[in-house]
Amino acid sequence: MNIRIFASIAASILVGLASVPVSAKTKAECTKEWQANKAANQAAGKTEKVYVAECRGVAASAKSTVPAAPVEKDRTSGRY
Repeated sequence: MNIRIFASIAASILVGLASVPVSAKTKAECTKEWQANKAANQAAGKTEKVYVAECRGVAASAKSTVPAAPVEKDRTSGRY
């Protein structure tokens, strides 16, 4: 019985460790890579912020340059 419990705990730990990136880079490392390949990255249309986020495996927040259209209120019911 104890061996089964130990085996299931060990398996859970191994599965948890498998989901951790093996070589997660720091922001500084990714920035150095960006600087080394700056011309190629800019030619590809990537900004430094996007490149660093992709390098680190983090999704960059995309800000829209177009403002959202205002919501018009329904005058008959008073609802939006």
